[in-house]
Amino acid sequence: MKTASVFALPWRRRAVVALMALAVAPAAQAGGEPYGVWLRPEGGQQFSFYDCGGLLCAKLISVRNAEEQHAVGTVILRGASRNSPKEWRGKLYNTKDGNTYDGVITVKSANELTLKGCLWHVLCKSETWRRTGGAKAPGSGGAEE
Repeated sequence: MKTASVFALPWRRRAVVALMALAVAPAAQAGGEPYGVWLRPEGGQQFSFYDCGGLLCAKLISVRNAEEQHAVGTVILRGASRNSPKEWRGKLYNTKDGNTYDGVITVKSANELTLKGCLWHVLCKSETWRRTGGAKAPGSGGAEE
């Protein structure tokens, strides 16, 4: 059986092969995408990160403690823009103190991200969150989008 090199194909077929390769490339980088459901280990809350008009948003979708139930549905990140392939910058809302902070979301791996919230770009706090099995597709954030 004879196999042909991609370079031996007519130019139109080479163009189709090249376009298909480009279409697959973003899927290979999916480890750098924050979309899906993430667990904050410290408090047991789960957050959904989703696409909101080409930007990144996140909302609280589950809590461990009944006294925090009122906060479910709160958008904690609205309109963060991509700063680099694995980093987004935006405003983070803290449901515990009601304040908004300058935030940086960095995807460390396919199952780990770091949130850093800063007050005046000086006083900062970081947390590492883990991806849960409840991944959602981009844009599936719900009515708060």
